[in-house]
Amino acid sequence: LGAYGLTYYQIATNTWLNSNDATTTPAYQNPNGWLQIQNTQIQPSGGAVGYDLYNGVEGIKTYLVRKYFGYSNAHTIYDGSVAASVRALQSRKGLPVTGIVDLKTWEAMGFVESSWYGIDSYVAPLQTSITSTRSDHIEAMINQAYKYLGQPWISGAASSPEYGVDCSGLVTQALYASGIDSSPISNIQHAQPGHEWNSRDYWADARIPQVSFNDRQRGDLIFFADPSTGVVWHVGILLDANTMIESWPYAVQVHSIYGNRGTIVGVKRVFA
Repeated sequence: LGAYGLTYYQIATNTWLNSNDATTTPAYQNPNGWLQIQNTQIQPSGGAVGYDLYNGVEGIKTYLVRKYFGYSNAHTIYDGSVAASVRALQSRKGLPVTGIVDLKTWEAMGFVESSWYGIDSYVAPLQTSITSTRSDHIEAMINQAYKYLGQPWISGAASSPEYGVDCSGLVTQALYASGIDSSPISNIQHAQPGHEWNSRDYWADARIPQVSFNDRQRGDLIFFADPSTGVVWHVGILLDANTMIESWPYAVQVHSIYGNRGTIVGVKRVFA
């Protein structure tokens, strides 16, 4: 402790820096205009933690409700059949007959309150820090994606590795782990009506610039389109020039980029 209550740090022989002049700057940050790297834990966004389930909602809570009633999850969506089953359950249980799953209805199915909020609130723990390099951020993204390996593909899902996830949900959580908040694309928003195809939103997002296909590298996002329409329908995370980790019916897997996923429309780079 030196004069005026300042702490001094020796940074070289006979060279000292006082605490007023010491600053910490990130070891790596994306350029302006790109998605910016966060150095604190990202929080859930894009809707309420503990959102109700109604017509058009997808994601893990809808997956569990459909499973409860014995419906297929080939496409996990809250539809008229689910609503009818919910109304019947609510009538039997003496609950308001709305056809909407709220917390009380969720609990009437035998699910616990903590899962009602916990599924929505999951954001991958930050695996990087202010001292992380570009490579560290890329590896954190890929490491998080691998936590979902073997889990089922579930449309609109972007929660924890305890459950399945779809292609853009996998990307969203992988980005969170690497310090990237891609809002308004988010874990909660993804399950809401009209936001199933976040692969299209990532493709359209100018904060993730497109790069030459021939310059593709580990950590880039690769996008695919429906061959019949040319509309983007899939995204994967490159592990190398020819291999990606992805969620594709019916599981999260490592696969060739040339494995019949549609037309490759381009590659985008998260980290400059």
